[in-house]
Amino acid sequence: MQVNKKQIDFLVKLKKKKYRDEHQKFLLENSKVIWEEFSNPLLDSVYVTDNFYKENEDRMVFKTIYRLSNKELKKISKQVNPLGMIALFNMPRPKKFIFKSKNVLILDNISDPGNMGTIIRTADWFGFNHLFLSENCVEAYNSKVVAASMGSVFNVSINPEAKLKALIKDLKEEGYKIVVTDLMGDESNIDKKDKIALVIGNEAKGVDRKLISMADKRFKIMKSGKAESLNAAVAAGIVMNKIKF
Repeated sequence: MQVNKKQIDFLVKLKKKKYRDEHQKFLLENSKVIWEEFSNPLLDSVYVTDNFYKENEDRMVFKTIYRLSNKELKKISKQVNPLGMIALFNMPRPKKFIFKSKNVLILDNISDPGNMGTIIRTADWFGFNHLFLSENCVEAYNSKVVAASMGSVFNVSINPEAKLKALIKDLKEEGYKIVVTDLMGDESNIDKKDKIALVIGNEAKGVDRKLISMADKRFKIMKSGKAESLNAAVAAGIVMNKIKF
């Protein structure tokens, strides 16, 4: 089918968060992930250029495919040189959290989309299936976040705009140990038998001091080199590995 102007206008609007929130839809531009998600019930439709379709015709297994021009794709895409394929997905609904998951990840003011996407992907790898994002975090369905997550936005339950102080209070009451990354902490062992809620903070400022004061453990990643700090996504991966293994 050929795309029409009304569809193009709608897809262009999805570049803005308010329209993604309003319609509960977002765009994904990674063709590898799109093919991996071909049977995902959240997949609405796929948009490809004529050249891309011809080069990959035997792989076009999607239920709803629209053809569009390179000019139209560039209008929709946030990439400088889009590769010829883009997909429209419905946003996953977060699963109801009933305080039974063994490991929970809490993100406080993560502002970099690349970090956010990588953290989501890493959480998926280590089985942290419930993520809570503070109100000042970058949006999980920002195009750069979605790209960096490599499809993991579909595998974990993402709870946006969480009130972290109230959440941590509830988690503590339900028996979770609150672990925060903190340069003033220590590297003592984390008891893997505990239910753990890990808090990862802002790239530059770390975890909010009010949240640190609520923690059961302040964990410091030890270093032997001269770097001043770690990337937030790298730090998250190191501590999640420590918790799981």
